[in-house]
Amino acid sequence: MMSHMRRITASTTVSEILNEHPELTDYLMEIGLCGCEFGPENTLGWELDQAAEDKGLELPALLNELNRRVQK
Repeated sequence: MMSHMRRITASTTVSEILNEHPELTDYLMEIGLCGCEFGPENTLGWELDQAAEDKGLELPALLNELNRRVQK
């Protein structure tokens, strides 16, 4: 089943990515954006730009990689 191809942007939340693209769960866990933390450190409701900044990830490269992976 193919997920709809809404582009992942800086304002997409981590939970939206996980809900719309469950195939990205393992990758997000690898880079620390799985939303599995508890309390104020939970990234699920964060927009991608905020989560990337918090985790020290380069946003343009992250967006390119996520969108590349969902277009396979």
